[in-house]
Amino acid sequence: MRRTLLVPTLTMTIFLASCGGATPANEPTTPVTEEKETSTEQVPDRWTSTETGTAVSHIHGAGFWPDGRPVIATHTGLMEFREDGWYELSSNRHDYMGFELVADGFYASGHPAQDSPYENPLGVVRGTDKGETLEIRSLEGEADFHYMSAGFESESLYVYLETATSELEPGFYRSLDGGKTFEPMNMNGIDGAGIAGIMADASEPKRVFVYGPDGILVSNDGGDTFELFIDGTSVVTMASTNGSVAYIGQADTSFELIVRELGKETETSLPLPELAAGDLPIELVIEEDRLLLATSGNSVYMYEDEEWTQLLQDGKVN
Repeated sequence: MRRTLLVPTLTMTIFLASCGGATPANEPTTPVTEEKETSTEQVPDRWTSTETGTAVSHIHGAGFWPDGRPVIATHTGLMEFREDGWYELSSNRHDYMGFELVADGFYASGHPAQDSPYENPLGVVRGTDKGETLEIRSLEGEADFHYMSAGFESESLYVYLETATSELEPGFYRSLDGGKTFEPMNMNGIDGAGIAGIMADASEPKRVFVYGPDGILVSNDGGDTFELFIDGTSVVTMASTNGSVAYIGQADTSFELIVRELGKETETSLPLPELAAGDLPIELVIEEDRLLLATSGNSVYMYEDEEWTQLLQDGKVN
């Protein structure tokens, strides 16, 4: 969900005016769930080792599974990193968009694989069992959310809808019931700032951030009103964890990574890996003392024990 959005206030006001406060929330579709086979035998490992030289593209989300392994959402499904390299899930090989982990699973949107029973686009998907089990929450066949953020603990969803559905006009929406229904955000207080992305707070259901070339703004009422949080920094991506946020600011061709505690003015600057020329940070994940970073050139880095390790270089599995 980190593609550059850049929605100026004027354009956004037109969107919201066309929606109006009475925009009806959509009714959820009947959940479609892929169930795992039940067996008393040991559950097989459905992840297969990725061959050397495999091309990886369209990284539209990243995170850490509960077992600690890094995971990325790609054009052809989910991939996780283990001590001996990359592995890919053999089922549910969808082109996930807006992928974000929550405490016991993930939310995503995007396009189904060719052999999938799901309609295109996917709408809002809730995944569990590390992606083996999927449930369609709403808008199957209608919405492809490229810009979607989910609160890790709260599971509040904040989205930008680019194309109208049967009931929703383009604009910013929130869902406080796990993607079953949506209501418009008023977005007051943006004051002409361009918006490059949106980020749900990890634990507070109605706290949401928007960021872009003018800094970061925060809302504590579900996106109805915003106030300034970070000023004077062009922010290209950000992440939220319980009690703090991390963001990457850009000045010319250089980048700076900052971790800031909520409710305080304390900021900590952390080093970034050396990126290739023209490579931009697009996905950032923070979990306690670990970070995960994905770039526009499909490189992936992990920060642990105060150093960066490159897990994927230029979208090629080594």
